[in-house]
Amino acid sequence: MLQRNSDLTYGIPDEPPGRPAEGWKYPSVDLREMARILRRRYRLVALPPAVLLGLALMYLWSATTLYTATSTVLVDPRRANVVESNQSVLTNFGTDDATIESQTLLIQSVAILTRVVDKLNLTEDAEFRPKPGLLDPVRRLFAGSGRSDGANPAEAARSRSVEILQKRMKVTRQGTTFLVDIAVNSQSPQKAATIANAVANAYFDEQVRAKYDATRIAANWLGGQIEELKSRVVASEKAVEDFRSANNLTVSQGVTLNDQQITDLNNKLIAARVQTAEAKAKYEQVQGIAKSGGDPGGINAAISSEMITKLRTQYADIAKNEADLSSRYGARHPLVANVRAQRRDTQKLINDEIRRILDSTRHDYDVARSREAALQQNLDQLQGVSTSSGQAQVRLRELQREAEANRTQYESYLARSKETTAQESLEMPDSRIVTRAGVPIRPSSPKTMLILGLALMLGAGLGTVLAFLADYLDGRVKTLEQAEAISGVPALAAVPLIGTRELAGLARRGRSELDRYDPRTMKLLPAPLQPPLTRYAIDEPGTFFAEAIRAVRLSLQRTMRVAPVKVVLVTSALDSEGKTTLSSNLAQSLAQLGIRTLLIDGDLRNPQLTRSLCPRADAGLLEVAIGQTSPEHAILVDRSTGLSILPSTRIKQVEFITELMFSDRIAELLDHFRHHYELIVIDSPPLVPLVDGRALAELADRIILALAWDQTPGEVLSHAIELLSPVSERIMGTVLTRVDLSRLQFYDYYRSSAYLKPYGASSLNAGAAR
Repeated sequence: MLQRNSDLTYGIPDEPPGRPAEGWKYPSVDLREMARILRRRYRLVALPPAVLLGLALMYLWSATTLYTATSTVLVDPRRANVVESNQSVLTNFGTDDATIESQTLLIQSVAILTRVVDKLNLTEDAEFRPKPGLLDPVRRLFAGSGRSDGANPAEAARSRSVEILQKRMKVTRQGTTFLVDIAVNSQSPQKAATIANAVANAYFDEQVRAKYDATRIAANWLGGQIEELKSRVVASEKAVEDFRSANNLTVSQGVTLNDQQITDLNNKLIAARVQTAEAKAKYEQVQGIAKSGGDPGGINAAISSEMITKLRTQYADIAKNEADLSSRYGARHPLVANVRAQRRDTQKLINDEIRRILDSTRHDYDVARSREAALQQNLDQLQGVSTSSGQAQVRLRELQREAEANRTQYESYLARSKETTAQESLEMPDSRIVTRAGVPIRPSSPKTMLILGLALMLGAGLGTVLAFLADYLDGRVKTLEQAEAISGVPALAAVPLIGTRELAGLARRGRSELDRYDPRTMKLLPAPLQPPLTRYAIDEPGTFFAEAIRAVRLSLQRTMRVAPVKVVLVTSALDSEGKTTLSSNLAQSLAQLGIRTLLIDGDLRNPQLTRSLCPRADAGLLEVAIGQTSPEHAILVDRSTGLSILPSTRIKQVEFITELMFSDRIAELLDHFRHHYELIVIDSPPLVPLVDGRALAELADRIILALAWDQTPGEVLSHAIELLSPVSERIMGTVLTRVDLSRLQFYDYYRSSAYLKPYGASSLNAGAAR
């Protein structure tokens, strides 16, 4: 419906709603509201995509088609050595990111690209020669310095080709791996593949060349160092030998002879002391047995002697035989005497052998003592000689250490020189090709679908942002809820916009009345000749326009039931907001119900109502107010509705109008009309630009504020409410005028033509209205 869906009467509010709530903000936007914003701003949403798509198509049409060939190189830190060596002149690449990134930049260096340009003769290729441009004179003008007169043209051409190749080439590392992609763009797919592979080969050649140069420099340096070290080794070894000869420090097996003799004598002396101790122990044992009267046969030498062992065995056998014979023949038998003699001889032999052993023990002890003394004497003599030559040996060892250090350094440099010489002709690159560049079959640039897709996406995003921004910045009143929120008073109805075609069709109906119309006798235009919009609610009662007028009339009738209402002021914040159309249709609708209604054109400065209904009127509000004519003579009556109309003639003295509005004459005139009419409707001047409407508002019982849909800014509405703050309790509500129902569905679906279509909205077409 076109009226507020509420059963509450629009009476005098308890609190004055004059000022809107401070800090008012637009309601938050939900998904449905966002969709409505995009629909009602569809032109703004579609404009950026269309522009960007057009620009993208122009770029695709003018851009040069390029093909990209990619060669993949593995920067291998595990370089294989053909010649076994401990360390090469240039060590293998590290595995850190900085090393791999350095190799990536090396591939793009001028040195490598110069090799490619020379090898492929790109200076003669038109693609790699700079093309003249429109901005070249400007660039030359702002260039720091031009090419010197002595510059080589070939070198300049090569430099320009290298610059173009650098722009056409892109070297990237694959993630955190050792793989590096070399991508080259060219207008020819075969040329792109050739250049990509040539860059990889030039990179390998540069690695080999760098290693070869470093190895050769190292070999030359090592050769010079070896000659110097060789002379130092010879000199240091000669110094050692001369010092040894001068100080009689002959060396055998790494030590001097004197030290060797001392070591030998010391070992012999130790052995001699051991033998002397053993001989002394044996001798002392024998002396002890002799002094104690013991059996000398019990000493170790006697016990261990084989001779004594045999003699004792023999003695035992003889003793056994003697005992046997004695028991058989008796002690005096000759055989027993003979055996007894053998036993005594055997015992004598044992004693003689023991005596010999005892004498040998004494002799061995004496010999050991003599030998120990001799060895000790010789050792003391050699130690004396060693002490005297100690300082000379210290100096000798110093010379020996120096000679050994020189010899070691010389041998190390000599071995390194041989390894370097072997590697000089066997250097290999630290990288290898994983994938050689193949001939591309599809162009890589421009990327048609990507560019079009990005243009469409960016355009849609930009259009969406612009749509939301435009809607956010658009503070014009578009819904009844918005009008209520800003003004703080009820929104009564939304009056639809009437199409110009329909108005023109209604106007053609009055052509037949032109012949019967006499402007000299008929001051009020006949109904068929009146503008269709001023009486549209009466002529087309089945339309939503008439329904909206009836909604305002219903609100007014409800107010009249609870409070005495005689004067109703229809005004607006600005001009051309439909207040004249609203006041005319509302007054005619009230008069049609049989209510004695007076419609007053209170806009003395711009009497639009008078020009529409009675352009020939010779008297009006001003003349009645100042007493020049009577109300009965100035008031015109519409016979079709019974509506009384008090026009306003145009007045040139503006200051006179302002004084009149603030005078008591208008108040007295309205009091006079209150006794003769049930309801008085005043078409008031706008509030913001003029004070006339504010003066009339103080004389009215109720005020209806007309707002042009999608035209009146919210700030202007707030300002108008503030201007009516002295009489804020008399504001009955606001009415949206000139509402385009077909567009209203994007703001308030349930009051739009889409929702009201089942009830017949064929005549509500969008168009210009007065």
